[in-house]
Amino acid sequence: MKALIHIGMPKTGSSTIQAFLKINAEALRAQGLRHDPVNPRFGSQYELAATGLVRAGAAMSDAVALRVLGLRDPAAQQAYVDAFEARLQHGQQAWGERVFLGSSEHIHAWLTRPEQITALDTVLRRYFDSVQYLVYLRPQGEMVVSAYSERIRRGETLSFNDHFNQRLKALNYWKSLRLWAKAVGEARLTPRLLTPDALVGGDLLDDFCAIAGIDRTGLQTPRRMNTSLSAEAIALRRQINRFLPVRNRKGGRAKPYQLALRLLERRLPQPGTRLQLSDGQRQILLADHAEANEKLRARYFPERATLFPTES
Repeated sequence: MKALIHIGMPKTGSSTIQAFLKINAEALRAQGLRHDPVNPRFGSQYELAATGLVRAGAAMSDAVALRVLGLRDPAAQQAYVDAFEARLQHGQQAWGERVFLGSSEHIHAWLTRPEQITALDTVLRRYFDSVQYLVYLRPQGEMVVSAYSERIRRGETLSFNDHFNQRLKALNYWKSLRLWAKAVGEARLTPRLLTPDALVGGDLLDDFCAIAGIDRTGLQTPRRMNTSLSAEAIALRRQINRFLPVRNRKGGRAKPYQLALRLLERRLPQPGTRLQLSDGQRQILLADHAEANEKLRARYFPERATLFPTES
């Protein structure tokens, strides 16, 4: 059995891919592909990212993940990963499909050291004949705006300018891909560009299906997931976030927050103003990543004049 593991990045359509896999799991099994998350109520397969951390001797630190999974100490995290590996061991004998499909944006976000990536890869190669890793790269300008929207959804209150300055260096895709390529090998890493001109059929799910060997005919299409907030919605949530927590102690949605949001959102204009980079921020972003993007283009996408259309 082979494995195809979608490793994110965050804000690159991961939730859409995961929703697609979830609602079509039975139909996919009929095609010889298995999607088998440990926690089906979540989109991201935390178990994959947790395996890389724990097997490398590190601990999970994502506060939201720790609350929703109930893994508050190293022993619980170890047991969680042990159970996942036992699941893979059982599946090695019981699963009859030809491909295992996994997806977690937390893999890319959490596994930032070579030994952590290697630890995950070592576990997966123990149970699968081959393991391929898939990553989608979104234009940096779109990524930084979308990531800010997500931070505000999670309860943060920082300004967009502060967010921009914090995340500027984290958008070096060349550095990220070199880390993964050195850990798992160039041939087992498949980068794709999240732009209509680069995707099969101009569509993320069509592209994912082409890479995974899925016949999309007759399969369900999930609704659009995690769309970015408008500038007005961001301003409102920043204010609410100063006074109310987004989540309760168990990691679920806090009812007081949700009630306040529903009441106040009625006053917002629809569809609202799209948050965008200033001209100055756009120039800083392009200049900061020009060299890295060109290296990435030359290595993985030599047929393109520029890595992303906005660079032209």
